[in-house]
Amino acid sequence: EGGVLVGAPLEGRVLIVDDVVTAGTAANEAIEMIRTAGAEPAGVLVAIDREERGQEGSLSAVQALEADHGIPVYSIVTFSEILEFVEETQSPEALNTMLAYREAYGV
Repeated sequence: EGGVLVGAPLEGRVLIVDDVVTAGTAANEAIEMIRTAGAEPAGVLVAIDREERGQEGSLSAVQALEADHGIPVYSIVTFSEILEFVEETQSPEALNTMLAYREAYGV
């Protein structure tokens, strides 16, 4: 956070753990920091993939990370999975709000 590395020295293969991927900015910055330190980013583990369009437009931010850096990105849960849960358990209004969000920002 804030451009400061804390913990063990960066060496070998490093797994990046992030809470959420929206545009992929934090992961891109972490990858650059890891490479600058002489280590190799092995992949990214993200709690929530919001499945939003990345800067390329046609790819999601996660797809762009994989394509740009050649490393895998694993998500614990995706927006699609959350949407399925909302559809099964919540009001139609909540579902419609999420569908509108996906229409505006999603891939």
